[in-house]
Order: sequence, then C-alpha cells, then structure tokens
Amino acid sequence: MKLSLDRNELWRGLNTVLDAVASKPAQPVLSNVLLEAEGDRLTLSATDLDLSIRTRVIASVDTPGRVTVPAKTLAGIVREWPDADLSLALEEGRVVLSGRLGANNGEGRYSLSATPPDEFPEMPDALEGLTLRFGDGSGLDGALLRTMIEKTSFAVSRDETRPVLNGVLWRIEPELMVMVATDGSRLAEFRRSWDSGQAVAQGSAEIILPPQACAELGKLLEDPDSLTEATLGESQVLFQIGDTQLLSRLIEGPYVDYEQVVPRDNDKRMTIPVEQLLPAVRRVSILSSSYTHQVRLQLKEATVELTASSQELGGEAREVIPADYSSDEIEVAYNSHYMMEILRKLGSEEVILDLRDSVTAAVVRPAEQLEGEESYYLLMPMRPSA
Repeated sequence: MKLSLDRNELWRGLNTVLDAVASKPAQPVLSNVLLEAEGDRLTLSATDLDLSIRTRVIASVDTPGRVTVPAKTLAGIVREWPDADLSLALEEGRVVLSGRLGANNGEGRYSLSATPPDEFPEMPDALEGLTLRFGDGSGLDGALLRTMIEKTSFAVSRDETRPVLNGVLWRIEPELMVMVATDGSRLAEFRRSWDSGQAVAQGSAEIILPPQACAELGKLLEDPDSLTEATLGESQVLFQIGDTQLLSRLIEGPYVDYEQVVPRDNDKRMTIPVEQLLPAVRRVSILSSSYTHQVRLQLKEATVELTASSQELGGEAREVIPADYSSDEIEVAYNSHYMMEILRKLGSEEVILDLRDSVTAAVVRPAEQLEGEESYYLLMPMRPSA
C-alpha cells in the first residue's frame, strides 16, 4: 500500500471515526483503524462492535492495499502534523508516514506497527429493513433529525438496570415521526407529523437508539444536508451521511408505555418568558441542596416565588418574578438541574407549565412551535423540603 494525501483530509477522516474506537477493546484489533486505499480514495473504518463508522477521503493511491494501525497513535501524529501533504506506505509490515513539515521546516518520518486486516470486523454496506430517504423536499431532512435528537436525548437514563431507558425511542409511521426519552424523573417527546397522503416512509418501525449513536449523529449532522438515507433493521441502524456511514447496534425493546404517565387534566397554567425564569432558577439553585438540587415554586396571582435552602451552606434564597398565572395558589418543587435543562432545550421565547398539584408531573411546552411539530416535557415533582 502506498498513497499520498493532504494532512487535513487525513485528519478529517480520522477525527470522524475516532469516537468509534473501543476504549477498552475486547480484542486488540478493535483499538486500530482500518485503512483501505483504492482508486482515488482512502477509506477509514473503526468499530467497538456496538458502533461502527466508515468514511472516505480524497487520496492519490499509487499501490492499493488494506492494513490496520493503532488509531489513537496515528491520530496523535496527524493532529500535530503541519498543514502539508504527506505519504502513507506499508513497508515490511509497518506503516510509514513521511513528508515535508511545511515550506522551510524540514521533513518527518514516523513508523507504526501494522496488523493484517483479516481479524477486523466487516461493516456491511447495506441493511435489510425500512429505508428512509432524506432531503427530497418532504420536510424529512437531516436538520429535523438533528433537532429531534437534541431535544430528547438529554433525558435518557444512566441507570443500566433498565436498558431500554438508556436509549431514545424512535418511532416511524408513514406520516409521523416520534422520538422519546425518559429517566423516570423527566420525559421528553418530540413529534413531527405530515398531512394525510404525504407519506415520508413506506412502512412503520420502532427502534431504540443508544446514546452513543445519538451523540455521533449530532456531530456528523453539523451539515444536515449531508444525510441522505437511513435504514432501520432488526438489530442495527445504518445512516449514510455524505461520504460517511454510521452503523449502530440497537437497544432491545420493547420501550416502556410512557403515554400512560402523561397527565391529561392539569388545569393550572403558567406562562412566563424563558429568559426570565431560567436565570431565576439558576440563581436560586446556588443555595439549593447539593443532594436534591431542589427549588420550590409558589405560584400566586400574576407572580411566581422561587425559594431554595441548603443545610450544608446554611443559606436560603428567594426571588419573586412576574408570571402570567391566574389559577389557585399552588406550591411545587423540582430538581433545578432537570428544570434548567428543559428550559434550555425549548427553543421558544416563552414556556408554558401546566400543573395540577404538588404530586403530579408538570407538562412543560414551548409557547411557539412550528407547523407540524409538537414537543413537550414532563417534569416529576419532589416533596417540598422545609
């Protein structure tokens, strides 16, 4: 194998696949990146068996070939290499990087141990399952998928005793797409519907995306227009994003029946600007308990009073701010961290909180939503502490 390419191209490829390299590999080869040189492309692949990423970069290939090398070592060298062309060659079982170090800075040569690619897991080019096509003018595009992930994935559970809650539910129907995440203390749902007859999928599917796949999609979709296709299989999902493919193993379901916990008769509504409520919660929470992070809200006619206290610090906080509220007086308490996360994700100037009592979940919605989109959040209350 022998080729030359621009350092920036090589770094872009390595940086794309690096997160899929196993941090604690079950097999030594999983700490490597697979390099495949052919035609005018260098293909880089990495996997930890749950997540696999493959991408292609432009290269001038003199001799085709395949080899694996330690991924993080190679990335460390290329990260520090100056902005210049470099050469990659397989010589006597070792991969050699060489090239000029800029116009007047001499030259460098690095030699890395190489491993034959035979034991490196194969990544399929395609899957059997429901295929979604993005960017065809139907409103189903990379920007929508990225928004849905951003507005829900933060609510996944970290408790590994309930694996289904560790991921994001993605439900697809011909004229509907829904994403849901919950950890039992909060819930996030985002749905996008299309008019009757405007089908965006030729069937239905329901999968649970692992959080690592969601995080990687968020990075790869910095250019949302690059997403062209996704195939939802029985146990895996495959995304085509420009010259990059992302393959993820799915979390086995079924997902919890979350709709049964959504309150339907919350009859007390408060509307307030996010830029008013969020800073108030942030300030008051400074003196909340370091264990519960509890902030109490006392809703009265046209105002909301926020209080917090900390036995560890021996301090108390209190703020009263105006709000659009005209129902009966009520006191509720929430985890301030969870509340602030939801307020940051709303994407709306005002927030609507629908409440019933101190033991029923609050339904939190953005006051403004785009046509065809509907999102809401559930925030479970805490027992108000003195």
